Amino acid sequence: MPYNLEYEKFRTWWKRSRPSTQGFRKCYQAKTPSGDILQIEANLHEGLVKLQLEPVTEKGACYSCTIKKGTIIREREVNTGVSIPLKKKFEPFKIIFSALPDEEALKCIGGVYGILWLPHTVSSTKDLEVETTNSSEVKVKPNFLKKFFGKSVNIFSKNNLPTWKEVKDGLQDSALGFSLGGFLYYHFFDFVLLGWVLAFYGILSGGIDWIFRKRRPQILKVLLFLGFGSYFFYTGYTLY
Repeated sequence: MPYNLEYEKFRTWWKRSRPSTQGFRKCYQAKTPSGDILQIEANLHEGLVKLQLEPVTEKGACYSCTIKKGTIIREREVNTGVSIPLKKKFEPFKIIFSALPDEEALKCIGGVYGILWLPHTVSSTKDLEVETTNSSEVKVKPNFLKKFFGKSVNIFSKNNLPTWKEVKDGLQDSALGFSLGGFLYYHFFDFVLLGWVLAFYGILSGGIDWIFRKRRPQILKVLLFLGFGSYFFYTGYTLY
């Protein structure tokens, strides 16, 4: 039987529970009509959230993910202790996780696996494109900008300010990119080549953020490299 895709109904599935992990102060559990068990533990002071999933289709399996301020720290299969990617396990349940009645915990998750903080009055069809596949799977597709940038389309809002780790990674990426560009320019003395390299590096670094680091791309960094790349390409093309 497909889930009733009413946001408020998903919220009623979540119940307060006692944390089972040391250091976590809050705990919520939800059980779907099919028997899937979802759990969220949170330490809001540290910005830590632990997600846990026991899918009914995989008897005995239990998956856990620890997140700190929007960045995945650890993913593992609980019973074996093996670290594995869990995106495909958690994403089918992201609408249920997004219905958690704890705004601060959802903000700490920071859009990981598509789990977003949504207003309490959100409708099931207005802001989200919902697909129902079977009795144990619900898929939600946020609009493209929300999926690409993370929590919100407004990337300059207070909730979307970069963390220190994101700033550090951005500075390292920028230093590497400009160093590479400078090396190639002083080797070939070609503005057109320099422009191509900088522009390509900007797109590449954004892709690395999104695909491998599992977070929203740093749009300012991408635009910076695209801007310099366009300038040097235009300069080289018109002068030579």
